[in-house]
Amino acid sequence: MINPNYANIYYQVFKNKKFKMQKATKLQDLLKVCRPYPLEKEDFDNFHIETSEARGSNPAIMLTDYFESLKDEPQKVLFMGHRGSGKTTELWQVRKNLEASFFVISFSIREETDIIDLKYMDLIFIILNQLIEKVKESDIKLNVSLIDNLYNYWNDEKIKEITKKESYNVDVSAEAKLDFLSQLILSAKGVLSTGKETKETIRRHIEPKLSILISLINDLIIDVKEQLKVKNKVPIIIIEDLDKLEIPIAEDLFLNYRNILTSLNVHIIYTFPIFLRYSTKFDEISESFDNHELLSMIKINNKDGNIYQKGRDVLKEIVIKRANENLFDDGVLDFIIEKTGGVLRNIFEIIKTATLSIRSKDRNATKINMESAKSAYGELKSDFERKITRLHLDKLRELSADTQKTPLSDDVLKELLYSTCVIEYNGKRWCDLHPAVKDILIERNQTP
Repeated sequence: MINPNYANIYYQVFKNKKFKMQKATKLQDLLKVCRPYPLEKEDFDNFHIETSEARGSNPAIMLTDYFESLKDEPQKVLFMGHRGSGKTTELWQVRKNLEASFFVISFSIREETDIIDLKYMDLIFIILNQLIEKVKESDIKLNVSLIDNLYNYWNDEKIKEITKKESYNVDVSAEAKLDFLSQLILSAKGVLSTGKETKETIRRHIEPKLSILISLINDLIIDVKEQLKVKNKVPIIIIEDLDKLEIPIAEDLFLNYRNILTSLNVHIIYTFPIFLRYSTKFDEISESFDNHELLSMIKINNKDGNIYQKGRDVLKEIVIKRANENLFDDGVLDFIIEKTGGVLRNIFEIIKTATLSIRSKDRNATKINMESAKSAYGELKSDFERKITRLHLDKLRELSADTQKTPLSDDVLKELLYSTCVIEYNGKRWCDLHPAVKDILIERNQTP
């Protein structure tokens, strides 16, 4: 399996991107446009390519229509897809579409806490904190009694002891109480991001009265909704990067505590790990939520193995929107697309590695040649080799031989989807092996 800490560490290094992306015109510029960032703000406007036709659906439009149609009936929706499939970019488009009629509260769970040890209580804390911070930034003035109730709940001696916070006087203003409340929640969140011992202490202290906290949050939501009526808006919360959770943590959160996740009286989009779509418990999960949408990978082949040119053309368009095509030797970009199976993250990873490789040999190089592209692909294939265990081989052979490409759900398949060794594609649900995994099976004489 993939190192569980690696993705989170990598994300923390690059999450605070400040530069504005510009199209690559020189070889070294490829390193800037191939970083693992979603398209947002000006970058979205300048570099976004519409992929819905190649994917077979347009989740951004579907989610927009869904929430606008059910604006006054709080919906809890799961938005799923492979890591690196473009969910954050798609959700940026949803935010843009909804901001005129919704009070949008959007955040990444990885920016708020350590997802390696996420529990349902942590998520509730973070939702409350995000709601309070968004309210403080707006012109919404919360009911004083609500602030008092939340303040009294959090102004607890045990929590203050754990979070090292001191109380204000009981006669402080509502504004001061709200500010203190925000600080205390932030501090509690900080504790939940650090030491295991203190983390468990605060969780044990809060868990018996979590239902009270949820009730207080719902009271807060009702007040916010009431004040937003004059603007004809309602709140919606979008939580990103929950799809990055490890399998046991994701199962615990979405299966065992799904009723907690749906207990808040507000629209919520939860990003959802695609590997749980193949869990035998998925029906139990989905029944607790109002809807679910899938952002599939862009297929490069049809289920029968024949080339799907439209998908390949869109992937190529995404790259040359960011970089001049003359930075690649003839056939190089086609090779990269062929060997990455439509996984955009892998496409940019190979381009980045190939750029570093060729520049290390020739500082005057002006384009990526086939030799460097194949070398970079070899590194990607080695990464996949480290993910595959003997337990995976039977399932991989089974799927490789299956002309319908519809594997039965089990724990091994979940692991293979988690690591992108197996990819789900658009149209009628079907899966295929990542091209690198196919090559590994051929090299090991493991094909059916």
